[in-house]
Amino acid sequence: MSTKIKTTQIIHFALCTAVFLFATVTILINREDMIFTADFQETAPFNPVFPILSIASIVASNFVYKNMITKIDPNANLDVKFPLYQSAFLVSCALLEGIALLNIVGFLMTRNAFFLIFAGLNLFFMIRKKPTKEKLITELNIHYPETENL
Repeated sequence: MSTKIKTTQIIHFALCTAVFLFATVTILINREDMIFTADFQETAPFNPVFPILSIASIVASNFVYKNMITKIDPNANLDVKFPLYQSAFLVSCALLEGIALLNIVGFLMTRNAFFLIFAGLNLFFMIRKKPTKEKLITELNIHYPETENL
């Protein structure tokens, strides 16, 4: 595997690990005082804003990614396509990661594990976005011999 896809996979791993580790640390810090409630009075002003932002970020992430991918010229060579793909991928993951971290901060401030569900949801969608050679070939419409340079 070439360094192009490997670099993107390392960045993806780092983004996912950051969310997971931050959630783990906040759970360990608050393990004695954790609550779980969806009651607006308990977690105001964060609930329902943070969960709604989480769902909106998933939709926005997919929309932005698809929008940026469709703007890539299908006739361009891999050296032109790949940086554009990488930009689309990073913007998409950044949207998911930012809101996941926001929900973890909501948990840290309120000690309500309800926010961790939405952070986990964003993390799940980030993990599903893992860049693979097969995904790149399909999404960028790459053909042999360029496939060997991924």
